[in-house]
Amino acid sequence: MTMTIRAVYTGGVLRPVQPLALAEGATVEVTVAPAATAPATTPVSEEEIIRRIQACKTYQEWLEVTKLLPADDGGYDIVKALDENRRWSGERPLLPDEGGQP
Repeated sequence: MTMTIRAVYTGGVLRPVQPLALAEGATVEVTVAPAATAPATTPVSEEEIIRRIQACKTYQEWLEVTKLLPADDGGYDIVKALDENRRWSGERPLLPDEGGQP
C-alpha cells in the first residue's frame, strides 16, 4: 500500500495531520517533499461557494471549499477553532499544540 499524507514537522518529529491506516509499530519508508502550493485560481462567485459548501459530505471537502473564501482580516482561524473543539470533546486533534504535542 502506498499513500501520500500531509504531516507537520515540529520539535524534530513529523506528525501526520490525520490518523493513518497503519498497525501500531508498523515500519514504513518515508520520502519527504515540501507541500505543493495551490496554483493561482480565478475568483469563485459567492453563490458557487455556497453551492459547493452545501454539497460537502466530509470535513475534508468542506475545508477545501473554505480555501476559496476571501482572506479574513479579523484574525479568526476556523481550522484552529475546529481543532480546539476536537481537543475539548476528547477527539484526536488535527494540529500539533504549541509544545509540539498532538
